[in-house]
Amino acid sequence: MALKNILPACGLYRTTKPLPEHETEVPTASLVYFHNHSDSGLPVVIAPEHNIMNRWHFHGAGIPFRGLSWADSLVKLPNEGFYSLRKGLEFEGGSWPKGTLVQLGYTKSGDPILFIAQQRATMEENDLFFSDRGVGITRDQLAVLEALGVYQEPVAEGGHTTGTH
Repeated sequence: MALKNILPACGLYRTTKPLPEHETEVPTASLVYFHNHSDSGLPVVIAPEHNIMNRWHFHGAGIPFRGLSWADSLVKLPNEGFYSLRKGLEFEGGSWPKGTLVQLGYTKSGDPILFIAQQRATMEENDLFFSDRGVGITRDQLAVLEALGVYQEPVAEGGHTTGTH
């Protein structure tokens, strides 16, 4: 049986334990991108490098590891991206109504942050704006999010994309 068939799916996770022998690079309560495969055949984790437009970018080959039980300790996170609220959301300092368009992002410690879509009155373009300052929510509140598909223009050769590289 292939190793990747018994491991969690590739994607965003929050650690609940430090990665053995790499505790400094991958501590408890940190956002990581997990790959259940690599060129070496081992699973790897990649720490976030930088954040652009409220999305983390993960670069490099990652840190391979053999402790499969550590992979079971990871907590799967919904993908960063655009969502609507299935019901109104209350948070410290305010609330947003059902149907609000939001962008989901995370802190480096894997805590969810929502950024509300805004239409600027002074802009001549027909664009929505998402601030770089969001509202922290609890992991339980993630259940009110419904994923939305948003068309993304193709990136020109040499351009920068989100996600893993």
